[in-house]
Amino acid sequence: MHRRMNNDDIQNPLDEKIAEIGQVLAHPIRLQILRLLAKGELCGCEIVPEFELDQSGISRHLAALKRAGLISSRRDGVRIYWRLADWRVAKLLLLAEEIAQLS
Repeated sequence: MHRRMNNDDIQNPLDEKIAEIGQVLAHPIRLQILRLLAKGELCGCEIVPEFELDQSGISRHLAALKRAGLISSRRDGVRIYWRLADWRVAKLLLLAEEIAQLS
């Protein structure tokens, strides 16, 4: 006989963070930015021309990705360079693409 699961059985202390990451990943431009950064570190000046958005629009997307812990940055003079925060972010992106192909 199976017992019913209660909230303690299914709650995870990381649920809020996982939901935040899901919300950030829900925007196609952010996915495209991650795909670019999966190839290696890029200056913001190299990212902007890839999109039909202005600098401030791309900056908002980069900030959201950074807040979620998916990317990190470093400053070199006046330039800011962006990269994936961890190699597993690229793995997450690939896994999401594989799952999307299932449906």
